[in-house]
Amino acid sequence: MSVNLYNKLNSENGYKLLQLPNDLIEAFEKGPVKFKSLSNESSNVVLCSEDKTWLLKQRNHSNTVMLLREFAPNATIEAEVAEKVNTFGLPKPTADWAGFTTLDSELEPKLVSGSIDVTQLDIYDGTDVPLTRKLSLEEFKNMCPCSEKEFTEKWFDVAGCVVDGSACLLSERFMLKALHIILITCMAESFDINELSIDKVVDALQKDTTDGKPNVYTKNVITTVIRKFSSPAASEDGYFKINMPLVAKWYGVSALKIYASKEPISEQEFMVQWKAQFPPYFHCDLDICMLRGYFVRPLKDKIRYISKDTLSPDPKERFKQLFHWQSVWELDDMVPYIQELNTKNLKPDVFVMKYARRKRVGNKFIISAR
Repeated sequence: MSVNLYNKLNSENGYKLLQLPNDLIEAFEKGPVKFKSLSNESSNVVLCSEDKTWLLKQRNHSNTVMLLREFAPNATIEAEVAEKVNTFGLPKPTADWAGFTTLDSELEPKLVSGSIDVTQLDIYDGTDVPLTRKLSLEEFKNMCPCSEKEFTEKWFDVAGCVVDGSACLLSERFMLKALHIILITCMAESFDINELSIDKVVDALQKDTTDGKPNVYTKNVITTVIRKFSSPAASEDGYFKINMPLVAKWYGVSALKIYASKEPISEQEFMVQWKAQFPPYFHCDLDICMLRGYFVRPLKDKIRYISKDTLSPDPKERFKQLFHWQSVWELDDMVPYIQELNTKNLKPDVFVMKYARRKRVGNKFIISAR
């Protein structure tokens, strides 16, 4: 067999072979698939379709892999080539290759969860302080290794918003204040929080705007807050159902920061303060278990706010810190503080045995230091 070879491709030009599993082939058939970088410092890239993200890993190998490009020259070129080519006794070339090279690696796609790098964004707290990082939402979206659908879901989850044309994050204080006003408005206007219209809430808030003062509760802000604390209503598109346990949790964490960050407070007194954070006459079921991962029990029947962000990322050190604040734990109370350390996805009661003692009492596991 012989072929007409017109060019030997240079592998240094960056040719890569991409494995194509069925889900990636389907994504290419449905619509555009984009390459995105994980970060400016990393050479890793991802492929993003409308609703999925694949991380690409280079797999080196010693197999024989040839990259060929076949084409059909026009009749004139073919005739000229036929006159000049010496086949050295071999049969007439059966194909025409525009280029040829060999490769020693392939790109293997792995389906992953898309991510958003919020460190690139300013925090907006409702004041007149201008935003410094002028990124439009579209520009920021293109920078994130995340599919379109995943971005939309994560964007509101991290309290993403657009203020004066720039993408930013709402501060916890401002977001809680906006949520408080939205709940008051819903009660005043008799809105159904299980079928809530963002446009109706916006119209109601605009009626209450004080003359001469800019309204910081714009439609973008209201949309972000409602989308963060709700899920789509089952009855009608464009309507949302407020997630009451999530609302209760946010008010509870806020109360912990106010009343239990400096010294322990009795659980009974805290429950009173927690309930007092809500708008008057607003009913919401409260349970201290909602706040697991935000408090410890340094004394019997007393709790204190502890942020997971202040704890060591080293498992041994973190367990040591947790037992410093609380000598004996119920496993369910401890899990939120340690689950990110369980990288091998072991059962929680098995994972804690690497760093602590475990004892079953009734239907509960009690954890203590070694």
